[in-house]
Amino acid sequence: MLHRLDLRKPDGRALFLYGRQSLARDVRATSPSPEPVEAAPHLRWHPVRGEWVAYASHRQHRTFKPPPAFNPLAPMSDLAHPTELPAGAYDVAVFENLFPTLSPAATAAPPLYVPTRPGVGACEVVVFTQDPGGALGRLPLWHLELLLEVWADRVRELGARPEIQYVMPFENRGEEVGVTLHHPHGQIYAYPFVPPVPAREHAEARAFFEREGRTLLSDVVGHEEADGRRMLYAGPYAVAFVPAFARYTYEVWIAPRRPAATL
Repeated sequence: MLHRLDLRKPDGRALFLYGRQSLARDVRATSPSPEPVEAAPHLRWHPVRGEWVAYASHRQHRTFKPPPAFNPLAPMSDLAHPTELPAGAYDVAVFENLFPTLSPAATAAPPLYVPTRPGVGACEVVVFTQDPGGALGRLPLWHLELLLEVWADRVRELGARPEIQYVMPFENRGEEVGVTLHHPHGQIYAYPFVPPVPAREHAEARAFFEREGRTLLSDVVGHEEADGRRMLYAGPYAVAFVPAFARYTYEVWIAPRRPAATL
């Protein structure tokens, strides 16, 4: 069973604590500073590519590779050095990003010769574990199951907002892709539009269904199982495989056997 505790940080941001067991109600939310977040992201239309580009200049000031003693994602142990998370018995934490690319409070965009609009949306940080030396791939099965439930809970809640059109949980890991904190974590972006890649995937899936009368992903899974050479795991509820059309040598797909519209 998923347990959740909703808190409000001193700077006004939301914090959600999740656990397998009931959570203590006397936990107090923390934040590195009590000052309210000042973020005004905006979107600019790219006329050549036909897509929106996000601009968030305040992200230039985000925390960059701090030493372990100043890890902002570690549970707070020193009142003189407040972090994003309180001490306590919980398994996963989610909070609104201090340096968001999209924000529900975005209200303005600069006038340009291309269309612009406020960067309305949401950006949340998902801290997978309290252990700063852990990793997503080394979490026990129960913890991974809990994390999937947390992702689903956030997708459901963020996706219910009228301004949100697409919700994407993801993990970036490693300095090569710009990660500035080593503590095991991921992010959730909630967009006011459907980004180009999933929009195209949705269009292809819809066209396939209208043409063949079955879902595209189920068709891919069926072909991979019948072939068998690229299957990594075939369980009663999910499968894992390298698709025949993989774009990267390390690309692995994990798919449920039961078709589902959303996470």
